[in-house]
Amino acid sequence: MYSIRGLGACEEVGRSGFLLDFGEKFLLDYGVKLEPGGIRYPLDVTENIKAVIISHAHLDHSGYLPYYYKKSEALSFMTQPTLEIADILWQDSLKIADFEGAVPKYSKDDIIRTHKYNFILPYNKELHVTDEVSLQFTDAAHILGSSITRFEHDDKSFVYTGDFKLEETQLHSGTIIKEKADYVLIESTYGDREHPNRKEVEKNLCESVQNTIEQGGHAIIPAFAVGRSQEIVDILTSYNINADIYLDGMGKKVANLYLQHSNLIKNPKRLRKGLKEINWIGGFGDRKKAMKKPSVIVTTSGMMKGGPVMWYAQQILNDPKSKLHLTGYQAIETPGRMLLEEGKLPYGKNGAIVKVNCKYEKFDLSAHPGQEEMLRALKKWSPKKAFLIHGDKDVMPIFEKSIEERLGIDTEIVRADQKINF
Repeated sequence: MYSIRGLGACEEVGRSGFLLDFGEKFLLDYGVKLEPGGIRYPLDVTENIKAVIISHAHLDHSGYLPYYYKKSEALSFMTQPTLEIADILWQDSLKIADFEGAVPKYSKDDIIRTHKYNFILPYNKELHVTDEVSLQFTDAAHILGSSITRFEHDDKSFVYTGDFKLEETQLHSGTIIKEKADYVLIESTYGDREHPNRKEVEKNLCESVQNTIEQGGHAIIPAFAVGRSQEIVDILTSYNINADIYLDGMGKKVANLYLQHSNLIKNPKRLRKGLKEINWIGGFGDRKKAMKKPSVIVTTSGMMKGGPVMWYAQQILNDPKSKLHLTGYQAIETPGRMLLEEGKLPYGKNGAIVKVNCKYEKFDLSAHPGQEEMLRALKKWSPKKAFLIHGDKDVMPIFEKSIEERLGIDTEIVRADQKINF
């Protein structure tokens, strides 16, 4: 008898954490959820863990790992890029906590200790973590270093998708599913809908950016530091946007890691060329310079919660010629979601909510699969049972029904602190 228990990302997106029990217990991801009121954490791990698996570096999957290593001596397994990117994000979280006068859940010493117990596992290499359990990573094509994890135990296979992408994007060729699996723990972020044609969205984004420039405005593109910032630069330079393009925020550090691990992306030569063509913001003086004439600014954060983007947004709030181009998932209660739903944003040090007079639009460049992609993936895995995680509460029942009706696969939604035996 096996079991799964949800610690987070159960009927929600964020703070992923799952306990998988084969007789030996494995922790699958351990992340945080950033909200306007503060940070939400997954449930504490009280059991003895054999090993930790980190699917990728995004904070909602890796952000609580240093806290876990305050006491644990279990090995953690991830790819090299995942560790390097996660380290940047952990260190940045400490800086933000210090700036805000908050007490962080972990220290620099805890981050060092996390590295001490880490084991790097490359793609497509089978590793026996116990006498009876082996695991293997394949490229999840979500961001640099992201992994789909396959466990083998007693002639049974279990797949944890983390966040993945089946179709190709500007930076990644899409994940490849070669083998069937007995059980699949799958993300459900867009389980109720499809993404539009990606090439059309890229074209529409570039046309909107160029049109904004030609009208004498600034095209501000809030983008996630990991993956999206680099992808947007690649897209804009590929379309030969006729304007100065700037990259600001943590996306600069991550861009260097993309170049260091260029063998893991689809067209490294093109990305390298694009990153050389643009201007890298080095400080506040560069920001003011970038705003002196019509320009394109790719900057963190993607949901407009913190980062340089809010300074840029405040410069253009009352400029009808300028435009905010949102390109990613906007979580509930984030400024990006407020902008899309209400046409308003926080303004100034006191955070007063004001009406936005500049233009704004969402462009769907998601690194997550749409419903049809996920159904295709599940059809290839053909599991006895699918377990749903990492999706909003109103989305998951729709996805569950689609799987059962269209594929005939027994499906169950994983709920917080609920143990499912299988």
